[in-house]
Amino acid sequence: MLSLTSLTEAEFSLLLLHFDALWQEYHRCFDLVGKSRRIEKFSEHSSMSLKGSPDKLFFLLMYLKQNPTQEYQAFAFSMSQGKVSQWLKVLLPLVERALERIKLLPARTAERLCLRLLAGQVLYMDATERAIPRSADYERQRHEYSGKKCAHTVKNLLLSDEGGRVLYLSATVEGSLRDKALADEAGLVFRPGQGLLLDLGFMGYQPEGAQVCLPVKKARNRELTDYDKLYNRLLASLRVKVEHVVAGVKRVRIAKEKVRLHGEQVRDKVISIACGLHNLRNDYRNLS
Repeated sequence: MLSLTSLTEAEFSLLLLHFDALWQEYHRCFDLVGKSRRIEKFSEHSSMSLKGSPDKLFFLLMYLKQNPTQEYQAFAFSMSQGKVSQWLKVLLPLVERALERIKLLPARTAERLCLRLLAGQVLYMDATERAIPRSADYERQRHEYSGKKCAHTVKNLLLSDEGGRVLYLSATVEGSLRDKALADEAGLVFRPGQGLLLDLGFMGYQPEGAQVCLPVKKARNRELTDYDKLYNRLLASLRVKVEHVVAGVKRVRIAKEKVRLHGEQVRDKVISIACGLHNLRNDYRNLS
């Protein structure tokens, strides 16, 4: 279970409890292609390709964790590739809503983030990129090409706390946008006295309320002093927490490898679910 879905059996059962209620509600009123039923249905057909909520949740979590081609997923679950695509369109929003019910999804707006912040917190911010297939449109290629990754990517901004929880996830944007510009677009407001640890990609970023800590940048033709090197090493040893958070989010391979799903909304939904699953693992394992 852990290797295939990234969740333990107990974590899977907790998510299943909320997912099952949402699936029953959906299946009562809609069919697999999203068409409204004339008469409500309370039981699944015996020929359904995925029978029962546990199989449906396992199907989706395995797809997110392993990031297989849809043809391979179809072979593993004895269905057609088209049926895999249909199930993904139905199940992705349901799992996202299930994570939202357990309050595991990160805030997506500055206003919601402000409600979750506490005075005196130390926060960590970083940007993460995911590779995507190259678009056939030349203008879109230019916007999505990341010089840092030398690939076509989409990017998100993550904000985490000292406990390793993802508090905020920005909208998914094109990979050519700089980290600092993305942070400026987010318009985040912090409580007075909060510490915000950043890397040099956010040089010049000064959000309202936060005390920003940045590494010392090496000037041209000049070496850093021993004090500056010591400060940078100390800051890096503290900022490594956000690197662990990003690695936790990317435990599901669809958030780490090339995203073959097309469409801005579904790509944004995938990284949102990945953050929710990370928060589920982080909260549950810290409590136990």
